[in-house]
Amino acid sequence: MKKILEDLFFGELQPNVMNPSIQKCIQIMDEKEETLLKLLEGKERKLFLDLINAQSELDGNCAVEQFINGFKLGARMIAEAIIE
Repeated sequence: MKKILEDLFFGELQPNVMNPSIQKCIQIMDEKEETLLKLLEGKERKLFLDLINAQSELDGNCAVEQFINGFKLGARMIAEAIIE
């Protein structure tokens, strides 16, 4: 247990680092967003930015929820293994 906590503390364990395929998708999305923003003005631009911001908030909340659920599942599995 001490080793994993030390790895986490010293940055050797980074659970929030994304794999390259996810990074590539983010890059593509950023490029498409920039292209659309250049084409949009006024109400349409604001509507698009509101949509992007809402999606980002949703994605962040889902990521936190999935992390918590995964951690809880791992803890339950360890507890069950120890009890039995």
